[in-house]
Amino acid sequence: MQEQWTAPETAYLKHLVQLGWEPEQIHQEFTKDGIDKTFQSVRGKIRRERRKDPVGWHVNIAPSPDCAKRFDQQVKVEAESALLTFDWHAPFHDARWGNQLIELGIRRKVQLVGIGGDLVDFSAFSKFGRQERVEAEDEIQSAEQIVTALAHEFKQVVYSGGNHEMRLPKKTDNLLELRDAMGMFVRAKNVTITDYHWFELTSAGERFYIEHPKNASVNSGVVPAKLCAKYHCHVIAGHGHTWGMTRDVSGKFYGIDAGVCCDPDRLAYIVKVHSTRPAVCRGAVLIEGGVPILLDPRNIGRY
Repeated sequence: MQEQWTAPETAYLKHLVQLGWEPEQIHQEFTKDGIDKTFQSVRGKIRRERRKDPVGWHVNIAPSPDCAKRFDQQVKVEAESALLTFDWHAPFHDARWGNQLIELGIRRKVQLVGIGGDLVDFSAFSKFGRQERVEAEDEIQSAEQIVTALAHEFKQVVYSGGNHEMRLPKKTDNLLELRDAMGMFVRAKNVTITDYHWFELTSAGERFYIEHPKNASVNSGVVPAKLCAKYHCHVIAGHGHTWGMTRDVSGKFYGIDAGVCCDPDRLAYIVKVHSTRPAVCRGAVLIEGGVPILLDPRNIGRY
């Protein structure tokens, strides 16, 4: 005669089967837990249940371990007006251009300032070798001063990572995480850091991705326009060091290469060695009521 199984016993048995336990292991576990079932009863019960419900009684694939976390903690912010800056490359930043942007933001009562990656150059940790006479201390102090200035003048600052911020974590084989490297520059409480290389900004119902993408193009607007088509929103990008605005293939979304806040004449690899790449262009983007305005030193006076 078959041993009787209660509903809790059956549920426990099913759970262990789904974990991949063999009948002998299950019998031993039952004995430890004070469940009085013979090995033959355990094995027979598993066979009967699998015949009745082969789908419900299969071995399940285990969830990913904690080390393989999901990347689903993106920063999302809302602001009617925002000033978006990219590629400061401190200590090679253009202080005059940066101060013009701060003054514009103050006049226009901007609510949020974004730093879209490469706030710091981290030449000291470059695989190509550091720029002559530039020490890590110079880079860190310059980047910290820029963030402090922005945080002092504006209600909210969002700072996302770029490929140059990655130079120090890569140097340590990621023992130092990107977020920790970025945190070296931040003292104010109104600065939000994300180690993602983008964040989402909504202004007057319009959704923008503020990006420091992996890709770059010698043609301005190409990379952000492709990202628009992929993610179905406006995209404002740094990294390419170009300046221009276009629409994606649907005609719905702005794709913008925002230009830089660095001083190209302070970058040895640009000045000392010529290349066929386009000139590095200063720039930034002002958003008001969901409408982006592409800025540069020649048009900023109009705003």
